[in-house]
Amino acid sequence: MRWDSLFDDLEAQLNEQSQAQLREEVAENIRIERATAELLPTLVRFSGHEIALRVSGGTELRAKLGPCAADYICLETEHSQWVIRCSAIQTLALPPGKVPIADQHGAGRSVKFSSVLRGLLRDRARCQIFSRDGISLAEGTLAQVARDFLMILVHPRDEYARSQQVSTQLLIPLEAIGWVEAKHLS
Repeated sequence: MRWDSLFDDLEAQLNEQSQAQLREEVAENIRIERATAELLPTLVRFSGHEIALRVSGGTELRAKLGPCAADYICLETEHSQWVIRCSAIQTLALPPGKVPIADQHGAGRSVKFSSVLRGLLRDRARCQIFSRDGISLAEGTLAQVARDFLMILVHPRDEYARSQQVSTQLLIPLEAIGWVEAKHLS
């Protein structure tokens, strides 16, 4: 009888030690996962959800998160689109609740910043370009997006980019750009 009690007690202690060791391993794995997390895979999980963010210069935006890449993110509302360099982002407010499961289809897209801007060029959207410091650099219609610069035709806000309306052509290095806002014409 005493032996049975002793062995039951030893078995319970061993079981409790195994449970404690498993809890410690799980906690350590969670710490490692959180410490090695990166911005892009985290943001990709929120694609399609509304987020709020603050960019350089204190501008605050609230819109639906679109495609993300290593150096920029895209936001969209009914009337505007933004292509924002990650280096211009100061804070991101993600939706409350559980973190969505990662979507492997959209993770880590390697579309270049200049390629996204070429999409705005094709749309002939009215764009406002901001520096990495949040200062407005130009407003008008994109005329060219090259490998490392863009050219924008500056013209009055309510006019089309016709030669008689264009006041100047500005060449802006892509490295100087913090974000671009494109307005949909209604």
